[in-house]
Amino acid sequence: MPSTTEETLPQGPDYVRIRVLLYGSSKDDPVSDDRFGDHQRRVEIIFSLKLPRANMPPNDILQYATDFINLYYPCLKHTQKWHCEFCDLPARMSQQDVSSWCSRTPPHVLIYYHFVCDPRSGPCADNLRIIQRQMARVNGLPTPRRPRNREDPFEFPPMAACAGCEHEETVDMPTLKCSSCDLTRYCSVACQRAHWPEHKVFCKTPKVVKWVWPSAGELQEPREQVMPGSLQASEADDAADSPSQGCSIQ
Repeated sequence: MPSTTEETLPQGPDYVRIRVLLYGSSKDDPVSDDRFGDHQRRVEIIFSLKLPRANMPPNDILQYATDFINLYYPCLKHTQKWHCEFCDLPARMSQQDVSSWCSRTPPHVLIYYHFVCDPRSGPCADNLRIIQRQMARVNGLPTPRRPRNREDPFEFPPMAACAGCEHEETVDMPTLKCSSCDLTRYCSVACQRAHWPEHKVFCKTPKVVKWVWPSAGELQEPREQVMPGSLQASEADDAADSPSQGCSIQ
């Protein structure tokens, strides 16, 4: 199958282009400014999402795009052995920041996720607040108030856990990557199959995935990285309307 590029994604007035960037770190990354910059660990995903009807108002397009991303957030959350963007603790929660240009043809939506250990208080929460202020200025909006009662991060599974069972013990296990979407990870093929009804629409939505995942301590320019051992989804999988069983272990 030919590789998908941004230029070959479906496009037109009945599609919205959603660019999602997930930021975090990996275990044993330096807790310093060395982890930031062009080489910062992240995954960039461009979706081409077909709109449900023609001539939608810009606000409705934005709502439809963000609803889609929020619905399939677990498929985005469980994509790596994510640690906090700012420290060396496992990531459990995130902050979402959105910019949009939905009056354009085609409309565009940009969504950032910052994966963190605890967004309630402390240095990592302060860094999130700085990002939030910057995004508000870019969008010409007032800075949102800091939430008074945020959830306890330990009420949520770690982002390094399996997307299917979300068990804590899977954090330290090798995970299997869905080779069709190149994103969502599972502790076993059984978990992948069980999660397929929830993952199916996300997996089949046209997208381009670009990983920026340097080796530990390596400073390098961004590049499209092919994950070791990744297997391609077969046409037979699509015909059978089932998840691809090709996975890579990392």
